[in-house]
Amino acid sequence: MPGKILGIDINGDSVAAVRVQGGIRGYRITDWSRVTIDEAAGVSEAFRELGEQMDLTADTCMSALGGERASYRNIKMPFKDTKKIRQTIAFSIETMVPFPIQDLLVDFTIVDQGDQAEILAASVKRAYVGQHLTLLKEYGLDPDILDIRGVPTALWLLRQPAVPDNGLLLEMGSKQAMMVLYLDRRIALIRGLSFDDALKPQARVTASADGQVYGQTDQRLEAWFKAFCMHISNTLHGFEAQRGKTVKPERVFITGSGADHPGTEQYLEQFLDIPVESINVAKDARVHMEEDVAQLWEPALMNGALALALRDTKRGMGFNFRTEEFEIRKKTFWLGKEIRKIAAFGIVILALLIAYFGVDYYLLTRQYRMLDKEIRAVYTQVFPEERRIVDPVQQMKAKIAELEKSTFSLPGVSGDERAIDLLRDISLRIPRSLDVTVNSMVVDPEAVKIKGITDTFNTVDIVKRRLEASAYYSGVTISSANLDRSGKRVQFEIKMQKKKQ
Repeated sequence: MPGKILGIDINGDSVAAVRVQGGIRGYRITDWSRVTIDEAAGVSEAFRELGEQMDLTADTCMSALGGERASYRNIKMPFKDTKKIRQTIAFSIETMVPFPIQDLLVDFTIVDQGDQAEILAASVKRAYVGQHLTLLKEYGLDPDILDIRGVPTALWLLRQPAVPDNGLLLEMGSKQAMMVLYLDRRIALIRGLSFDDALKPQARVTASADGQVYGQTDQRLEAWFKAFCMHISNTLHGFEAQRGKTVKPERVFITGSGADHPGTEQYLEQFLDIPVESINVAKDARVHMEEDVAQLWEPALMNGALALALRDTKRGMGFNFRTEEFEIRKKTFWLGKEIRKIAAFGIVILALLIAYFGVDYYLLTRQYRMLDKEIRAVYTQVFPEERRIVDPVQQMKAKIAELEKSTFSLPGVSGDERAIDLLRDISLRIPRSLDVTVNSMVVDPEAVKIKGITDTFNTVDIVKRRLEASAYYSGVTISSANLDRSGKRVQFEIKMQKKKQ
């Protein structure tokens, strides 16, 4: 999807956002941030801080509802046609939900299209959807897609070729987790799992009576993970009994703040008896990020927002609760009086344009002739040796191009080497993250010398090592490196011996 795309991930712990630039070659992360939600200030304050830290404007916005606010039902339908399913799904789950069906928005995804279509239906209160959209609109955001947390990350997993056909995604927070089971590369089960504060950062330490702080005991963590995994296993067994088929995930994928807890992978593998793997959505082959972004990127905390930004907008891919009164409607022009008014207005504008161009034609023609004479005079003055003048503008462009090309050449240097190529090579090898300012560059047939200023002597060594890897030079030496008068900056000179052609 081209253009700027913003993924907004709101959970009980934080608000995270990732903005990407979509293009032919994939997606480039252009901005991102995450703000922890203070229990006293709430989500609105977190959003205000997020807007101060990054630019939230985008061509397309993706968001997700809290998975714990939705109700999920696995049902079978007597037909496979998607349109018929959409027309009847609300009536099919009416007796299964604890609220009046008119108060709910319902969407679905198809699990299996055998003799009967197996459907995973999700329902959310209209009031909750309205509150979510109102919050986003306060900050100028109007999401095109409103999915359920955890589902976009699961959809991203299903696009990865190395992922097994049957798996389980756990998006773990500090108080709750989203469990998404997929079978035969289709989402089959979604459940929200709530638990105590054991995975909160502040809950990972305890204080003794003497005031000394100690880490959580292994026994307590082991007991917590054992109970958590038992809850997961019971949920899978119940789903297995409902389907009448064996349910065995081949691998468990984890993300979220809870995934960063020490020992999470080991405990989950121990009690679920399934291989566990942490995921990083940014490793997608379509995603590109600058080096400074990669150094600060926290996969477990940013996977949800990035998966939203990469989410396909096609219908049937996950859920979308921008429906009915919350649907984004395209602006249309209706037939009738509106069309006639527009046509009349267009005729008036056209008549005014004709009159304008008719009156100005003579003046424009006269001005064109005067400008043509001036251009010819300038061309003759700049290039007096040129006798044949046909199109002075094009001829002047050609002459300027020749001059520009010659200014990039290095006198006395063999081959097609250009000064601009050497400058580009130096620029690429000195990353933006380094505090380096190059003040001068001297190029001769034998060597290239650069002088500049930086923060430390270590930075000078880093620049030297990076330049040594260049194919242009046979050797790189630091000619000088001294503190400047302030004693806070380092002035340096580096000489690069050019390779002989």
